[in-house]
Amino acid sequence: MPMKKKDIEKLLKKPIVAVVAVTAPGGAPHAVPTWYEYSKGQIVFHTGAEAFKTKCLQADPRVTLVVDTKKAPYKSVVLKGSATLEEKTDDQRLERMAHAYLGKKRGKAYAKGLKGQKVIVVSFKPERTISWDYGTESP
Repeated sequence: MPMKKKDIEKLLKKPIVAVVAVTAPGGAPHAVPTWYEYSKGQIVFHTGAEAFKTKCLQADPRVTLVVDTKKAPYKSVVLKGSATLEEKTDDQRLERMAHAYLGKKRGKAYAKGLKGQKVIVVSFKPERTISWDYGTESP
């Protein structure tokens, strides 16, 4: 059964490692686990300037992000959109994501190691949302 909007928002705000899928220049799918941040209806994640994911998005900005609970009863949100890429430092967001995904101590150390480095900031507002919550299904 599809999830309610408030339940989608709640799931997307949790620090669950997502899978980002893009299209490789040759047309093959390319999917990778990724940290992300969700705020005000927008998805943001970082990648490196030389990462294959960056090359894929430069050639074709279509992107899909999948977030799922990985435990029964399963919940999943699939977001599809067109990404924009910007190369810049993004230390505050990097620190927020590192704390969320690694905990305060390890997150602080991780963010400190990357402080001041330029990253590719990928962002998109979903054009299509697909969701399901098997916990609301009748047996």
